[in-house]
Amino acid sequence: MTGSKEIGLAIARDDKELKDFSRSMDGEGFRQVEGISDLLKSPKTYMRIGKTLDKNVYDFVVQYPTGQVEIFDKEFMRSETFSPDYHNQGLVLLVAKDDLNKLQAKGFDLLSAVGPAYQS
Repeated sequence: MTGSKEIGLAIARDDKELKDFSRSMDGEGFRQVEGISDLLKSPKTYMRIGKTLDKNVYDFVVQYPTGQVEIFDKEFMRSETFSPDYHNQGLVLLVAKDDLNKLQAKGFDLLSAVGPAYQS
């Protein structure tokens, strides 16, 4: 995923496999992050998402390929703008298939917003 202008998506069959994906990502040098503001702080990061998804995360995914991402920081009550370093960064979202289906039903069309997707 390093060097891609899109965020990758790994779809696990269940929560057990999702944990296996996380271990694999850790083994490949990716760092797990919890918040969207941390996604661009390390060259290789991943985020596990569940059946609930913060709209800011979805907005980040949609904006990432444009070259400029604007995020509203709720703690400081201000917008921050980031420019991805496509040549040196790799971002991946991990999600269980059932959770992805629930997100899609809520209107978060992740499959059309991400780049390469892997499903086991």
